[in-house]
Amino acid sequence: MANMKGRLPLVISGDLHDIAVGRMLRSRKLDLSANPTTAVLAGPIGTRPGGWPSARRGTGALPPVHLDMVEEIKRIEQHGFTMVDFTPDKIVLRFFKWDVKT
Repeated sequence: MANMKGRLPLVISGDLHDIAVGRMLRSRKLDLSANPTTAVLAGPIGTRPGGWPSARRGTGALPPVHLDMVEEIKRIEQHGFTMVDFTPDKIVLRFFKWDVKT
């Protein structure tokens, strides 16, 4: 993906129960700094209290040690979702979150 010149390498994942955005500069020995991959965690629509990564592991989610990441939006464990608008000249991400208790 980083080799696609003139395009933004973008990955959106809804699998992790977090909301976050970061740029991946390195994966093991692969240097991605010339065209960093943007990684987006789109957020969980909902989960039970024990479904958050920190509840299951006892610690919050962190980037793996084999990746160099610039965390633009550090992970948030909260209910939410992401809407993405794709146009020929830009990509706009809108993040929504809420607290189920309030």
